[in-house]
Amino acid sequence: MVDAGTQCCAPPEAKGMTTLYQGIRFWFRACAAGFYATTEVHGLNNVPPNGKPTIVCFNHGNGLADPLVLIRKTPRMVRFWAKDALWNMPVMKYFIRNSGAVPVYRAKDHGAQAKELNLEVFRTVISALRDGDCLGMAPEGVSRFLPYMEAPLKTGVARIALEAVAQSTAAGDPSYAVQIIPVGLTYTHREKFRSDLCMRYCPAITVDAALAAKYTDADGKLDSHAAAAVITRQLQNQLDEVTINAPTWSVLRLAITAARLHQPIGTDLSLGQYLTLVRGWVQVIKLGVAVPEGGISAAESPAADLEAASSLRTALCNYQDLLDKKGIKCERVRRAAGHGQALPWYWCVTGMAQRGLLFLVTMTMAAPGLLVFLPVWAYVKRRERFLLSKGPRWNDSVAEMKMMVCGLLGMGYVIASIVLSAVWWSWKPIASLYYMYVTMRCYEEAVSSARSFYTLYKLLFLLPQTMGRMVELRKDAKAAMDPCLRMLPAGVADHASLSADEARPTRALDYYFPWIVARIIMLFLRRRKKDWNEVLRLKDHATMDYVS
Repeated sequence: MVDAGTQCCAPPEAKGMTTLYQGIRFWFRACAAGFYATTEVHGLNNVPPNGKPTIVCFNHGNGLADPLVLIRKTPRMVRFWAKDALWNMPVMKYFIRNSGAVPVYRAKDHGAQAKELNLEVFRTVISALRDGDCLGMAPEGVSRFLPYMEAPLKTGVARIALEAVAQSTAAGDPSYAVQIIPVGLTYTHREKFRSDLCMRYCPAITVDAALAAKYTDADGKLDSHAAAAVITRQLQNQLDEVTINAPTWSVLRLAITAARLHQPIGTDLSLGQYLTLVRGWVQVIKLGVAVPEGGISAAESPAADLEAASSLRTALCNYQDLLDKKGIKCERVRRAAGHGQALPWYWCVTGMAQRGLLFLVTMTMAAPGLLVFLPVWAYVKRRERFLLSKGPRWNDSVAEMKMMVCGLLGMGYVIASIVLSAVWWSWKPIASLYYMYVTMRCYEEAVSSARSFYTLYKLLFLLPQTMGRMVELRKDAKAAMDPCLRMLPAGVADHASLSADEARPTRALDYYFPWIVARIIMLFLRRRKKDWNEVLRLKDHATMDYVS
């Protein structure tokens, strides 16, 4: 858990869960904790206690990984809706059946029979709600690897809540109420190992007899369509406030560039603050951009705002395109602008020597562990290529596949270590578990060192006039951002009160220890990312799109 300045608390002890569910939850925790480097959670206090009828609603863009991370963090037993095909998948079917999930029969799979099959499902769900259970539903209906949440949301969640209230009221319980909890899931790179995730639990939307009475006529007939539409609209508004909804990946790319200009790499910015800043710039940059079918439209804006947003898009695009073409990070240009010149060649060579040495040290330390992981890595890459070959709509299945493999591998390794320690009566197999963690940390540092080495290499051969051009484009982009600051949504300015030139990076271990000593110390600590958009790749990526 990370304190990000907003309400962020540790989950209370989970109660009301079956022993089997707690075991599944523990395994899901291991899967998610190993796959995502940082999981920042806000608003867990908004989740009602056990016994209160609750529906957890989330944006759905990462396949089975979405329910998995929700089971990991939600302090109640959550019964998710899931397509019935999952009940036939090897291995997965055992976890699905014993997690309390409810099968949903889709029309595209069962045709005309789907409606009849789902009638019993609805009765089961409403009965569970009336018993005080917590359900998990995705109002988008299906998972899609998109830069936005599909709209309008389906009204099924609202209709189920209204029906549960109606049945309870008719049974003589007028105080019965269903709490709908919107949860925003925002991934930096949802399909990439050691990427990051921010979860925000919003305040509850209460569906009770008083709300239903507002849409009941004189004859006592409930206008369920009108009531469901209002509830769904409120649900969509809350989710829109805690998720990033860009009409295209290119708009999101420019918003990341704007966030880097607004707050430089290395400043004390939590994941939640960073994503709030990116979301704010998305809201500005997408003004005047055509919204695809199913996207969330921006509100009408004055002509002056549209012109300012258009100028900002052009300036950011020119700047980021040149950075990508030359393989230079925005942070290097910021330093060049501050010093009036690029890094001298001897600084670049010294930096390359340091990064090269650290790469050799960390890769040597990680080599035995990486050899153990090599067959698994080869299998995962093969499965990833297979899923991608089936089309873009399968992109959201990559993360779930990787997480399941990580979970099974980790569980198998832990069991094997415990058994071998008992058989050999030795601590060494148990100690090897910590070495696996060190292997992962060494690999992260090795990739980071290689990435810095690559950037310094590109910087070494960069012409002075090219760096001068980058500095000018950066100034143009910042100048285009100034008139747009007032257009940022309320609250974003509080997360980004300093400009990029005024902000002061926090002191890293380099300040207190020699450079190489600081890097060795970091191998035994959780990696502190200077850039939340960092990926375990050689090149820098100013995007949240799929990175091959």
